[in-house]
Amino acid sequence: MSSQAISLSALSARQIVLARAFAAPADIVFRAFTSPEHVIHWWGPFGFANTIHEMDVRPGGVWRLTMHGPDGTDYPNLSQFTDVSPARRLAFTHGSGRSGDPTFDVDITFAQEREGTRVTLCQTHPSAEQAAEIGKYAVQGGRETLSRLEGYVGTMRECTPESVLEGATEASEADFVISRVFAAPRTVVWGAITDPAHLEGWFGPAGMGVRVVSSDLRPGGQLRYAMRPGPREARGRFVYREIAAPTRIAYVVSFADEKFNPIRHPLSNTWPLEVLAIATLAELDGQTLLFARSLPIHATDDEVATFKSGHPSMVEGWQGTHEQLARYLTQGA
Repeated sequence: MSSQAISLSALSARQIVLARAFAAPADIVFRAFTSPEHVIHWWGPFGFANTIHEMDVRPGGVWRLTMHGPDGTDYPNLSQFTDVSPARRLAFTHGSGRSGDPTFDVDITFAQEREGTRVTLCQTHPSAEQAAEIGKYAVQGGRETLSRLEGYVGTMRECTPESVLEGATEASEADFVISRVFAAPRTVVWGAITDPAHLEGWFGPAGMGVRVVSSDLRPGGQLRYAMRPGPREARGRFVYREIAAPTRIAYVVSFADEKFNPIRHPLSNTWPLEVLAIATLAELDGQTLLFARSLPIHATDDEVATFKSGHPSMVEGWQGTHEQLARYLTQGA
């Protein structure tokens, strides 16, 4: 065996390599990797959240963040960029930043393909032993991270047709993004979020109960529903703008009167009359990751500000709704 072959074999033993294809141009996927407002929503395995302290994406620049595990454990991360080639390559050294902890090199390439972009992520560790040890959790963690990226990219404004975004404000600061992993295949989750018979089993705030009045699942069609938050029913509607089963759906949400015309929020005159929702479903090992982005459309500055200030209550509301969906799926939806 040649010395070159031995060298390549030794290098391979020190590496962890993952790859995934994305239905988006390379420049958009690269932007999702390098813009803090995007990275914060998808970086890390299922269940992780992030606090980005600084992210200076240039050769020599530092990326410092804390990853928050599902059990509440905090994981400090410190990286320094060594190469930033837009839409082609991103490389950095990575570690915890704590004295004595190991570091390794990360090389991410973005290959434009006819159907989108293939991302290849390669970690090179100082030794084969370290690669093997870290690989015990890094391989699955990396697969989950790339799955989160797939789901998130599908909700990005840059990946959304103008016909779907019609009426959206230019600024994205008020966009609300939330995600959840469900222990069910993607086709099952898709049915649960689109089939009226399933929607009545979980949708809406806890305890209110939903009655689907009518459903027309097609672009331009409407879902009309009623809930009972008090002695009288409250009505709402979805107007579908995009349906790509079982991966993506977009619709306009509004409160509605008895004839299902849009009306103002019953408790806020400055809540947007209409909100666009974009949801994607990504599958990994029989689990489904749902990403959802909501943004005001045809909105005034005051309405955008009200929507943005309502994010904390929206987190609470959607977490409760998703919890109901998770329970419903375990019942064999």
